[in-house]
Amino acid sequence: MDAEPTAPDTGRPPIGHGGGAHEWRPDVLDGGFRCLRLPLPEDEQATLIAYDPAAGTPLSAIDRDTWSTLEDSMPRDLLDDVAVLYLHGWSDYFYHAHLARFWSHMGADFYALDLRGYGRNLDPDRVEKAHAPRSEDDDHVQRPGYITDLGEYDADLEAALAVIEETSPGRRIIVSGHSTGGLIAVLWADRNPGRLSGITLNSPWLEFQYSTAIRKILQPFLGRGRSATTPLRLRMPNYSAVATSATHGRLPYDARLKPTDSFPVYAGWIRAIFAGHAAVEDGLEVDAPILVQTSSRSLRKIGYDPEMEATDIVLDVDAIARRSIHLGRTVALNRIPGAMHDLFLSHPTAQIEAFSGLLRFARGFLTADVMPWGSSTAEGSPAGT
Repeated sequence: MDAEPTAPDTGRPPIGHGGGAHEWRPDVLDGGFRCLRLPLPEDEQATLIAYDPAAGTPLSAIDRDTWSTLEDSMPRDLLDDVAVLYLHGWSDYFYHAHLARFWSHMGADFYALDLRGYGRNLDPDRVEKAHAPRSEDDDHVQRPGYITDLGEYDADLEAALAVIEETSPGRRIIVSGHSTGGLIAVLWADRNPGRLSGITLNSPWLEFQYSTAIRKILQPFLGRGRSATTPLRLRMPNYSAVATSATHGRLPYDARLKPTDSFPVYAGWIRAIFAGHAAVEDGLEVDAPILVQTSSRSLRKIGYDPEMEATDIVLDVDAIARRSIHLGRTVALNRIPGAMHDLFLSHPTAQIEAFSGLLRFARGFLTADVMPWGSSTAEGSPAGT
């Protein structure tokens, strides 16, 4: 899909995203996207991306026929009082232009956040690469995705939401998270009741894919002392090869921002993830309605296999389903045959089913005429679905 001309660079916020004194810049995606750097404590930064549909149509990991099929079923202005914030997964960044088009077509203001140490915030000259010799200048190296407590991302989210509340004033907030971003989203929502009107999760990483028992055995031994920042010698599934299958051999993202061999895996980071998994297992009390979407099947292989194009090769979808009921009061589960780990990189049939699931959830739970989530309900009402 060819990109249309973008609006001239004026330094102003994206059209349709209110006012504010922020310095929005052209984004790597072009086609109506602009970005804003968000300074964080300890010289870290996150990047907020906003989509302006009036400024152009972006390149997208979806073909024209698939988009036309979706567009015919999407009501305009269904969510014209909503702002959506997207959170990416591990070894990832935001590049899902078709997701932005989907939400904005229904009237929502769309934003995405590249968290600290990911994507647009990486310094190519400093970033540590998987399976590469360690730099002697340990203080100078940038460890991509490394964090010791998922709660540290609260600062990234709060910085993003402060801008969104200024540039999209009065709009209800929906957070959409993929994989690790889904785990971060529900943990934040649990700590911040009443602030979200809904959450949509694309293959959220709610439990360790090699079983709860193994997680509990490993957790006490991870991330102690210097070993916390030493990359582990692990080979990850060949996801980049699979991701090109739905785009006819074209890699749908920038390999400088999302390396084809994934980030290094650090013991300290895994310990933080496991702590999040344990919190989900203990049970969260998210008060906003949640949609959990996954593939219908997982496959565990390292080398390429054609079956990978229609299964989740990263996480255990059955474990996600079991953990979903631990998230909050109202949880809907949508399992999609033929979908990959990132549902919105799947082949057209599975993508259409994933978008249709989002649309059904939006009609049933996210429109302005439903009861505000986070408010009190009658005693004895059902806890969820």
